Amino acid sequence: MTMTLKIAGRNMLLLSTILILPLACTDEESTTDTEPAISITVAEAETRDLSQAFTVSSEVISYKRVYVASRLSGLIDEVHFEEGDYVHKGDIMARLDVRQHEVELKRAVATLNEARDVYERTSTLYETDAVTRAELLTARRDLETAESDVELLELFLEYGEITAPMSAIVTARLVEVGNNISVNERMFTIADPDLLVIRPGVSELNLAGLEEGQPVEIRLDVYPDRTFSGTIRRIFPNVDAETRLFTVEVELIEQEDKPVVRPGYLARVRFAADERRGVISVPSESVVRRNDTSYLFVLNEDENRVTQTEVEVGVQRDGYAEILSGIEEGTRVAAANLDALEDGSGIRVVGTFRRHGFRN
Repeated sequence: MTMTLKIAGRNMLLLSTILILPLACTDEESTTDTEPAISITVAEAETRDLSQAFTVSSEVISYKRVYVASRLSGLIDEVHFEEGDYVHKGDIMARLDVRQHEVELKRAVATLNEARDVYERTSTLYETDAVTRAELLTARRDLETAESDVELLELFLEYGEITAPMSAIVTARLVEVGNNISVNERMFTIADPDLLVIRPGVSELNLAGLEEGQPVEIRLDVYPDRTFSGTIRRIFPNVDAETRLFTVEVELIEQEDKPVVRPGYLARVRFAADERRGVISVPSESVVRRNDTSYLFVLNEDENRVTQTEVEVGVQRDGYAEILSGIEEGTRVAAANLDALEDGSGIRVVGTFRRHGFRN
């Protein structure tokens, strides 16, 4: 009886050993077949401005700016406007002392009347052959000379009133009552506030890509938190001989909700030589080239596996690549350890990519 129990015990031990061995082998095979997860960082496809841009500073000026000068020398009797005043076309801005010309005009008018009488008498006598044709021509010449003298003196009197050539704002007043001025001496500067422009100089290297009508962004130092709109009005054809820069004229577009802009404000104009606004982009590190084709490794919904996705890449600037096709905004892609990835690779997200380092 005792021997039978021992045999039965040994059989049970042997059976237990046989059952345990297959289970151990199964665990070992399962561990060998499991694919290890590859640690990566991720980035999200976002819209960015990848324009090739540069900024140039220059002052705001009026497109129409006129120097009002005197066309007559003399003493200034009256000055009616000063800086900041608005003048309408034809307004008298100043008057000169023209009393001497008035006296000369009276004398010239008397001479004209006398010359007219002489000519009329001579014409009557010529018809009766009482005077020669030469005498008639002399009388006519004296009449025309007297008429021109009167017209000249009337013109001098007109020049004695300095009038505004256009409706504008006075930006500079350079004379006072009692000043003596000469012919062509500047008295006022007036500027039309309805059209303001900026004329910065641009290097020939940055000129490519700029064209008339192209929109630009403008910032004024006086309003640092505001952005103004403008357009390229024209590009001057010749380079400045001293600076070797081309002048690009930018028109400042007036907007009702914007504050007042005055000539003289310092403006900073942002030009975009290659416009790339609102494009879908990813970090350049996310793009992998294989067999002359660009790919991104796109994460699945569970973010535990990636799919190799072919994309079309545009420009690459400032560490980002423009994606023309292949993914949509918001797509999450692998941004590191790409050499270890293949289509369908298992992954483990350990952080989020950023331009300088990683954000965990």
